[in-house]
Amino acid sequence: MKTTVTKTIPKFKSEREEVKFWKNHSITEFDDDLVEAKNVYFPKPRKRLISMRIDDAVVSALKKSASKKGVGYLTLIRIWIMERLSKEPR
Repeated sequence: MKTTVTKTIPKFKSEREEVKFWKNHSITEFDDDLVEAKNVYFPKPRKRLISMRIDDAVVSALKKSASKKGVGYLTLIRIWIMERLSKEPR
């Protein structure tokens, strides 16, 4: 007869110890330790509509670049703006 051993996720002293542990274990080994998923609400940040005039050639280049990345060109513009802003001093 096979005995079922209930495992619990240990408390880790460091991130390094935790990484080493998870390299050798699967989360599926700890089903009893996992909490049921609950409905969680993540509010969307408020966005403001702006308008810009951009040359047709620039829009075409944006669309081409965005297509290669698998995103819409407006999404690409937002990504580039956020990347650039993250490099600015606070």
